[in-house]
Parts: sequence; C-alpha cells; structure tokens
Amino acid sequence: MAQFDTGLDILRNFLRRAGEMLPTESNTEASQDHYIDAKLYVNQAYWDMCGIKAWRWARKQLQFSSIGSTAVTISSISGSTVTLSATLTPTALGKKIYFDSEGIPNRITAHTAGTSSLTIQNASYTGDSTSGTATIYNDEVSVATDILGFPVITELHWGDFLIPIPEDEALQKYPRNIFGTTRAKYYTFINSSTIRIMPWTTSARLFEIAYNYRPAALDFTGAGAGDTPILPQESRFILVPKALQLLYKDKRDGRLAAISQELKDKMDNLTSSELTLVKPRIWVRRGSRVSG
Repeated sequence: MAQFDTGLDILRNFLRRAGEMLPTESNTEASQDHYIDAKLYVNQAYWDMCGIKAWRWARKQLQFSSIGSTAVTISSISGSTVTLSATLTPTALGKKIYFDSEGIPNRITAHTAGTSSLTIQNASYTGDSTSGTATIYNDEVSVATDILGFPVITELHWGDFLIPIPEDEALQKYPRNIFGTTRAKYYTFINSSTIRIMPWTTSARLFEIAYNYRPAALDFTGAGAGDTPILPQESRFILVPKALQLLYKDKRDGRLAAISQELKDKMDNLTSSELTLVKPRIWVRRGSRVSG
C-alpha cells in the first residue's frame, strides 16, 4: 500500500482520503457505498494523467504503410457498379477511384480480389464519363486504436516529419486530395484511429507513429499486469489527488481548491523529474536569426 504498487492500493487511498473508508479499515473497499464510482474516478484520473503530457513512460511506437496508386481502365459504369477492363488484385475495398479526366473521388465499398467489378459508395456516378483511364488510390490509413495524444509521424524513406493540421484546414488545402506525390507533407485525424495523408503517396511508403497510448483500465485485483499502472512506481501517488480533484469538481466540494493546489505541486515535481532525463537545449526555429 505504501508504495502504490497497484490500482487497488490507489483505490483504497482514494476512498480513505474521500472519507469513504476509515483509516483503520483494511480490505473493505468493496463494501463502501460509492465503490463503483470510485473505480471510475481512479481510472479516469489514470487516463487523464497518461494523456496530459508527452511522458516518456506513456509513449508507444508503431509502424504502418501507405498504399501506392494503381492505374486502371474503366469499361463501363452502371449505377454504383464500376466494371474495369481487367481483373484487379489485391482488393480495392476501402480505397477511392476517380476518372483521370474528371478527378471526382468515389469511395469503393465492395470489391473482391481477382475480379473486375467494384462498387462505389454513391448510388450512381455523378460525373460525365462512363469509360476511360482512372486511378485507384488510398489517402486514409488506420494507424492505431489507442491514441491519447501527442502523435509524431515520420516517413521512414525520406525521414520527413508529417505536419498535423486540423481537418477543416486539410479540406481547404486539399478538398479532393486527388493528386499524389512521392513525399507526403501533412496529415489530419478523421476519427480516433485513422489519418488522411496529404498529398497521398504514389508508391507505398513506410511510416512510424509515436504517441501517448491509452492503457487498459485498471482491474483493481491487486496483482498482475492488469492492475499495474504504467506510471513509474515513484510517480503513481499522483493518481490519488487527480481522482479526488475529479470527485470534488463533480460534488462542488469545498476541498477542490486545496486538492487542486496539491495536484499542481505534485505535477510540477513530476515534470521536473522528467526534465532530468533530457539535456537542456535552446531550440531556435528554422529561419530565425540569432545574433551575439
């Protein structure tokens, strides 16, 4: 308990400080009136802390690849069914297709690898062309399902860092995003796990994303990986005042100001400790002038 080894240790301390358990009580947390709520507050505090800064212990790295474009010829379109002049492998499901002469991107919702027929999302094609050369491409890539924040994406062929921009800015810069290139420049999240790359890459490229990840909820069993916070052991104590802050906000408790100050002090200490792991540097933005 004294070392906050597990989520159960943190839960018990939270219940005691919230006034739900007497200091003399032991191992009776399940009998408390607000036991379920207490677990929710502790887990919410856990995720809040994991996502508030780019902590070294909360980082995760994954690699993913973009998919290059494919030149095809469309023989005919009938409603939402597009017939190609030749079979296509692998499947084009989830990609987009446009006539080279018109540039209207249509999402592909059905296609079986090795066949020449595919289905677009709209009930019927709205352009003027019914046959001709076309391009199949994919500018949307699923990267990870556990992202909390602070993503950094690197293209590993050129070493480029992709620039994150808001979705509305992405739509202004690349409303159709139909033109590919060898080097991507921007990305935007279109949902919690999928990004749109702009401009998309004309050939397959390998990327790596580093980010703060969302760990599994603590199970409060008092043992094992399922109840061990990813925070360093010496830092896990901070989850108690964070959970109390959430509780006091909800209850409009008069102790909110005091617990918020305690949390701030502990956050300052934790941040200072993290800074000792990097070399102090002065970073100057590219293009800025530095005079002596």
